[in-house]
Amino acid sequence: MTRPDAPLHLSSGEEKKQEEFFASPRVPRRIERLIEEYIEKKTGKSWNDPVVLERIRNAVVVQKGGYWARGRRRQISYAKGYDVLAYLAYQFPVYLVQTELLLHDFVADGLIPRDMRVLDAGCGPGVVSLAIADYLGRVEGATARIDAIDRSEEHIEAYQALAPRYAEKKGRVAVERPAVRDLLGPPEERPGGPYDLIVFSNVLNEIPGAGPEEKAAMIAGFAENLSPDGTVLIVEPAEKDASTALREVQRTLVSAGLTVYAPCTPLWGETCRPDRCWTFVTGPEIRPPRLMEALATGEEGYRYRNTDIKFSYLVLRKDGLAREGYRIEKNLKAARLGALDDHVGKRIHLCAARMSADIGDTGRHVVKICDGTPKKPVYAVLPEYSRNEGNEAILTGRYGEILIVRNATVRYNREADTYSVIIGRKTTVTPAGRGCGT
Repeated sequence: MTRPDAPLHLSSGEEKKQEEFFASPRVPRRIERLIEEYIEKKTGKSWNDPVVLERIRNAVVVQKGGYWARGRRRQISYAKGYDVLAYLAYQFPVYLVQTELLLHDFVADGLIPRDMRVLDAGCGPGVVSLAIADYLGRVEGATARIDAIDRSEEHIEAYQALAPRYAEKKGRVAVERPAVRDLLGPPEERPGGPYDLIVFSNVLNEIPGAGPEEKAAMIAGFAENLSPDGTVLIVEPAEKDASTALREVQRTLVSAGLTVYAPCTPLWGETCRPDRCWTFVTGPEIRPPRLMEALATGEEGYRYRNTDIKFSYLVLRKDGLAREGYRIEKNLKAARLGALDDHVGKRIHLCAARMSADIGDTGRHVVKICDGTPKKPVYAVLPEYSRNEGNEAILTGRYGEILIVRNATVRYNREADTYSVIIGRKTTVTPAGRGCGT
């Protein structure tokens, strides 16, 4: 288990700057203006020209239709200029902030070296590169060199108009021109590294015709160019199909020898069964940029407003390092979630990770939990009238945090084919503690 020899640590002043950004996150005004200038260059009109805005709206609608399509009907392309403009207007703001949130977690965990080399794999118009430049712009003395690849010439054109200019202003990030590469291309076409961080941001779900084995093989191939203490980050939309498909890729990658740093923890040392694993994290709502506000005027303006942060992610390592080091202790009398069928109607103790935000409704809190063994989804259910200081950790813990639950009741939901662990007044929920584990 290793961490960088010279990890990036924030001073109290730098930590305060990051917290202020995340308290009310938004696309930095300089990036907003660069996007507006790019629109004007591409269209020959003002960024808020009514004709330009209407064409972007139309492209957003088509793009959203592609994201929600299933099977062979799912075709997502960035071959045309307005495809990229729609991405910049609708997807980009949320993706930028969520990347900075993840980077902040990595810094807190000591995973990021003060001088890092990054590969932005499937870079698009520069979400990851711009997020790194913006984050490090609030840190003294940290640097990054970023290589990028993408198969879309339109995306690369947008990347060149945005990332180098913003990085130059910040002065701490060196951004190379992206190479035109297909992620599934031959190994000899991959950048050489070694990299401290390799990021696949919202790209796996857009690879047509590739199954989990092919995607996993591609990621494992890129990971060969990871530094010994480096990290692979994969981010996917919170949408059910994309999120569950990510866990299938995860299972294949674990079988190939990579280890999961977060968010999953194999508490019993078993390989999980992710057939129905839909889990995602949420973040603070972003403030909409000027372009999004302009698109969102009119009766159906809500169709062009995208401010909620919800995403699924996977962090991989080669050294066995894990965010949550806790494993089931021999003296802990805990039921495996994969064996809840034997405990329906009974009171049990269990140990599991908190794997969702509160997804319940009025009067009833619901949180997905997992210990790496479930054959069917398991949810912790806390009625509001049962909530107290002894059990509310089920709602306040960090995503992925390990919790010990004592004196809960098991129920089976036949209609949904899921299990519920009912948290009552006498149920206690306590954090198991964090540490470095294998």
